Amino acid sequence: MTATTAASADITIPDVTGQKAEIARAQLEGLGLTNVELASANPKYSMVLLAKNWTVVSIEPAPGATVASGSPVIVKVYKD
Repeated sequence: MTATTAASADITIPDVTGQKAEIARAQLEGLGLTNVELASANPKYSMVLLAKNWTVVSIEPAPGATVASGSPVIVKVYKD
């Protein structure tokens, strides 16, 4: 008899703060996360068009949190 654990599908959120948004999103998706969204942290911009021009300022859930692969992950990014 083998037991399967839900933890095997869980992914720990890494700290991607300070990285370019394009690189951070690729890293998160590479871990198996399927619901990664980039959100503007600058009130001047309502949407993120070219991720390579943005820098990550925070991530929700916080780094170190464990989530399922399909859980929403919001990456807040900033550009001047």
